[in-house]
Amino acid sequence: SKEASITRISSVDKKPEGGNTGTGYHNQKTEWPELVGKSVDEAKKVILQDKPEAWIVVLPVGTIVTMEYRIYRVHLFVDRLDTIAQVPRAG
Repeated sequence: SKEASITRISSVDKKPEGGNTGTGYHNQKTEWPELVGKSVDEAKKVILQDKPEAWIVVLPVGTIVTMEYRIYRVHLFVDRLDTIAQVPRAG
């Protein structure tokens, strides 16, 4: 029934006291400074290991992007050699 599923979801959403325990989306890595200077392929591999549901968007450095936040999206800004030029961040 719908009531049972609502109850189950609300019990899962409750956060234990004492901070970040568990393995929800909120505990996932959201930026990868270690990837600056790496290849696009290498960066994609690392990001997808940390965040398997990521939507990776590769763009030339300096591209203006929408400010609309998407928790799954990760922009990879690359230079002319297709290496990562800025810290990749989720959003």
